[in-house]
Amino acid sequence: MRALPLPVLIAFRNVRRNSRRSLLTVLAIAFGLFCLIVFQALKAGLHREMIVSTVGLDAGSLQIHAPGYEANLAVLSPLAAPETVEAVLEEAGITRHARRLKTPALVLAGPKSSSVLLSGIEPEREPEVTFIASRVIEGTYPDEGRGVLISHGLARTLGIGIGDELTLMGQSAFGRPVVRKMPVGGIYRTDLSSFDQTHIFLSLADLQLLLETGDAITEIAASLPVGSELDATRRLRERFGDRYQVSSWQEIAPDVVQLIDLNDATMRLLIGIVFAIVALGIVNTMTMVVFERFRELGVLAAIGTTPGGLIGMIVLEASFLGLFASVLGTLAGGLACAWLARHGLDLTSFTSHNQYFATSHVLRAHLMTRDLIAANLITVATALLAGLYPAWKGSRLSPARAIRHT
Repeated sequence: MRALPLPVLIAFRNVRRNSRRSLLTVLAIAFGLFCLIVFQALKAGLHREMIVSTVGLDAGSLQIHAPGYEANLAVLSPLAAPETVEAVLEEAGITRHARRLKTPALVLAGPKSSSVLLSGIEPEREPEVTFIASRVIEGTYPDEGRGVLISHGLARTLGIGIGDELTLMGQSAFGRPVVRKMPVGGIYRTDLSSFDQTHIFLSLADLQLLLETGDAITEIAASLPVGSELDATRRLRERFGDRYQVSSWQEIAPDVVQLIDLNDATMRLLIGIVFAIVALGIVNTMTMVVFERFRELGVLAAIGTTPGGLIGMIVLEASFLGLFASVLGTLAGGLACAWLARHGLDLTSFTSHNQYFATSHVLRAHLMTRDLIAANLITVATALLAGLYPAWKGSRLSPARAIRHT
């Protein structure tokens, strides 16, 4: 301890001089850091869940269509030369992709009916892009000749089950109405009832046969690591030019991007409010320190300590409070995030019909290293900056008046 520079030694001893006040100040700062760490981790977990639900439910990381394609149009827009698209994807290192054929249709079961979106999928490749295959609760995932995969909610609405027949009505590639009876081969259930009620899956070959499209498809969906979608979309657009329409999940689901941006803005506002309160507490503490030590600061000034030296000593004291609080807040926040990552918060009553919670209604914390580092830097910087004003006031004291102060 004696090897430390004198200003550092004095600042450290001043922190210990009034241990109760220093402890309360450290606890207040640590609580602010604790809140920041936990809120940031929950926000990251929320964003992660939103992206996983959006990408894994149906959208994929990116989709490739014919130029001018619009979703849910009754008129099919076949994707030309899909084998060329797949070759380019493989060349770009995108190996997880699947062909699809989609069309709106009407499903009938006895006197009951419902409007749905029929998705013809490649049974062997679609599970690499979406998680529907892992949500089959009865029967099997669709394959050629095995019938359709219908949701548990829609099956209950129509009053049908495994092995029962339903009637599909749609429009062929030539604009003619087509009708076909198919058995229910499987039942799935996600955590998003609105999606379940409107989506039926069957094999790509079966839907091509129903719509008389030959080998035509309407899209290729691909799955990529989170964060690489925009760069991959840009590179594919440069490669394809105007021959194909390439869309990232951010363009397919702009509402998700806007919600993430809104959450980030709200978090920045919350951080500002919390640390403004923390800063006021530090300013109050350090101002009291300065007024209590008028005579001490006057003596230091009288023996030759410069105003800059006084400022440095007081700012160091505030920084020590911030550092101690940083350690305490990080430990508490890290433990809380570890518990929340393991157990999570059950939000079923708030998110059961929310499209951004299709995989799970449990919100789990996801603490990222950069968020932890940023939170600690903000805490220490707040403590340091909050100590500047009291330090400046202390450095302007007249030595003679300060020594006479009682």
